[in-house]
Amino acid sequence: MTPSTTGCSSYQRLSSEQRRDFLKVGFLSTLGLSLPSMLRHEAAASQPRQVKAKSVILFWLQGGISHHDTLDPKPDAPAEIRGEFSSIATKIPGVQFSEYMPRLAEISEKLTVIRSVTHGEAAHQRGSIYMVEGRRPPRETGVGYSGNPELGSIVAQQHGIRNGMPPYCSIPGNDFTSKFTGHGWLPATSAAFRGFQKNSLALSGQSIDRFSERIALRNQLAATTNSGAAPTAWDEFDERALDIVISGRGANAFDISSESDATKALYGIKSKADAKNIYALTARRLIESGVRFVTIGRNSWDHHSNIFPSLRSRLPNMDNAIAGLTLDLEQRGMLDETLVIYMTEYGRTPRVNKGAGRDHWPQAFSVAFAGAGIKGGQVIGASDKDGAAVIDRPVSPEEIAATILHLTGIDPQTEVFKPDGRPIQFVDYAKPIQELLA
Repeated sequence: MTPSTTGCSSYQRLSSEQRRDFLKVGFLSTLGLSLPSMLRHEAAASQPRQVKAKSVILFWLQGGISHHDTLDPKPDAPAEIRGEFSSIATKIPGVQFSEYMPRLAEISEKLTVIRSVTHGEAAHQRGSIYMVEGRRPPRETGVGYSGNPELGSIVAQQHGIRNGMPPYCSIPGNDFTSKFTGHGWLPATSAAFRGFQKNSLALSGQSIDRFSERIALRNQLAATTNSGAAPTAWDEFDERALDIVISGRGANAFDISSESDATKALYGIKSKADAKNIYALTARRLIESGVRFVTIGRNSWDHHSNIFPSLRSRLPNMDNAIAGLTLDLEQRGMLDETLVIYMTEYGRTPRVNKGAGRDHWPQAFSVAFAGAGIKGGQVIGASDKDGAAVIDRPVSPEEIAATILHLTGIDPQTEVFKPDGRPIQFVDYAKPIQELLA
């Protein structure tokens, strides 16, 4: 296997003079990464690959959403395990979902639900790292940052940017996983662009003339720092970066005001208060604009007490967001090229605790996939009658990661080099889930 070069970014390959002259004007530097550098990375990328998932949208349900009360109900179990919710039929024969997921039940023929995900990490940080990186965090890291790249960063680094947009976006941008995951040992150009940075993609009230003055000032400063040498001319990548900002193409992707009432209704958007639903619609706009991987991060699924009132309030919004996005993508002819993922770090305990909640439970839980040509209308694996243990087809986080990378056209066992020169694979050993692939 031929190793790929990932040890340095395009910026790092510049000469010292070019680095000193690198674009650092105004708000472009507030991106936390260099837009022109990302454009250079795009130009240096390999030829486009034949892939099923040209875009990925991950609904990350931080906290550990209960599988019993969503995708793997146990209607015949005792009340202390079954919980307070009823179950409803889906379009998949013999398969039931929670009564609070009627829209997902209605489009279940488009979904593959995996009811047999299992691992041994019961802490939020470690469980989340394991799921979003596909690599179990080393013991010496405790519950902190693992130093390995998350899946979105791998996709960003391997495929580069598209249409000048950041390859990987996370919205709303402050999701819980951002505290302890990131681009790891991959170049900084593969880091997630956080949703709260969206104003960096707009002129933010500055006139183009004023911005041009700042560019001229930059060139004057470059001439000075070069000790009299001619300033380094802006190249085509700098010009394209400016075009992205001045045209408003990047900022417009975050603005849903132009969407029709019918489209908003599809997502269940009735007001600005429907945040998760707005994020789902924004995710569709981002991938239309060129973003390759979008994470919609929403926390507070950690229900150690009073789980049922909370889920009654929250599940309808999630149901609308995921089902609405799936249908919207299908109506626009985008679903076959977009992978939609429902994922969490683990499930909840089978037995309802004394605080009327459920605790952490990584031994068995559920995830779901839609789009990208997968085999829909099926359930892979099973948990036991109490939802406590996997009894059929256990699925590991490594297999899930391998499946996501495979669908995006990346060999999970691609060997790359860490900055210290040591070789490593994106995913160790695990193969894609064959039952899911069409």
